[in-house]
Formats: sequence, structure tokens, C-alpha cells
Amino acid sequence: MIAGELRPIVTGFVVEMLNDPCCDYILLDVGEDARIESGLPVLYLDITGKHCDYILSIVGDEYSGSIRYVTGETRTTVERGRGAWGLRELLDDFRTRLREGS
Repeated sequence: MIAGELRPIVTGFVVEMLNDPCCDYILLDVGEDARIESGLPVLYLDITGKHCDYILSIVGDEYSGSIRYVTGETRTTVERGRGAWGLRELLDDFRTRLREGS
């Protein structure tokens, strides 16, 4: 799995989502980056809430997240970055969106 400064942030987020009543479904997958045969650790997290779906991917120390609304809209927000600070902001944004309308 992922190591370094991102690991405790993601671990805490997964535990929080498992206990969040707004989270309907969670899928967590880990392995190695097979697409570019880099051998880097990969984490894939898919969370479904009542109003939106969230996908977080971490390859090495780079991450990306997308949010899809389950209403008639197909609006997607994608952010990419590195480091713990940006990841915290991305996860905070998702927490807010997940709980909208609750």
C-alpha cells in the first residue's frame, strides 16, 4: 500500500467513511501500477454516497480525485497533485459534497 505522509491521511479517511452514515458503499483496492510497469504502489478508492460518487487514485506520491453527481448531471471535478496538504484539501472537499443535502 501507500507509504509516507499520505498513508495516515488515507487510512483515517477510509475509517471515517466506513463509519459515516452518508457513505452507502466503499471499495478499496491496492496493488502495483501495472499500466506503466513502474512497480509503484497504487491505491484505488471508490465511495458512493446518496448524492455523489467519489474516486480517489494514488500512484506513488501522486493522487487524483473525481466527483460524479448521481443526479441527471454528469459533472465531474478532477484534481491532481502531490503531497499531504493538497490531499487533505481534496478529501475535505469530498466530505462536504458527500454530506450535502443530508
